[in-house]
Amino acid sequence: MRARDVGLRMMQTRVYIVAADPGIRGGLQRTLKAAGYLARSFASGIAFLQACARLPAGCVILDLALPAPGGFEALREFAAAGYPWPVLALATQAERGEAVGALRAGSVLLLDKPIPEAQLLAAVLNAQALLRGADAQERERALAQAVALLTPREHEVLDALLASERIKQTAARLGIAESTVKSCRKTIKRKLGAHSTAQLIQLVMRAGIVRTARS
Repeated sequence: MRARDVGLRMMQTRVYIVAADPGIRGGLQRTLKAAGYLARSFASGIAFLQACARLPAGCVILDLALPAPGGFEALREFAAAGYPWPVLALATQAERGEAVGALRAGSVLLLDKPIPEAQLLAAVLNAQALLRGADAQERERALAQAVALLTPREHEVLDALLASERIKQTAARLGIAESTVKSCRKTIKRKLGAHSTAQLIQLVMRAGIVRTARS
């Protein structure tokens, strides 16, 4: 498979290159952009860390040979900040022994410099799979938080909905008007970001959020 064929399938993948050497930054950026990735580079770990909060999620290529505070420190700070983005750490053979510690600091893969184009693209593709998994986990956490913020009445209506109870049955059991049940369902969909009842059920079931208050 050609490099560009891979890129066309991963057009929206963002890759952040952190390297002090302009030759490394430029070379990696050209390769990734030619393969269809959205690549952006940073000349220092500090610049990247300061920008992280404003950046969409992506894969990170981090050259460990950064000036002070250095690539290892940047990697530790990045991991400590809690970003679930996969990191590909670049190291020379001379740096490899020390770089093993980088793996424990949060990087996904240690790559030798210089890195062949095919190996680079394969590593980024693998990192993207991990990024998708991290994104899914983040969405599930956000959904769980949104469910936790529902009112007691909304929880009761959601329980009834998941139990396939009809609106009329829910209204009679809870002693409320059918219009109130309908209003609650609409509010729940809005709060959880669902456009339909079917999507709401899929979202909640996929996240494993099944309440048992009625049992």
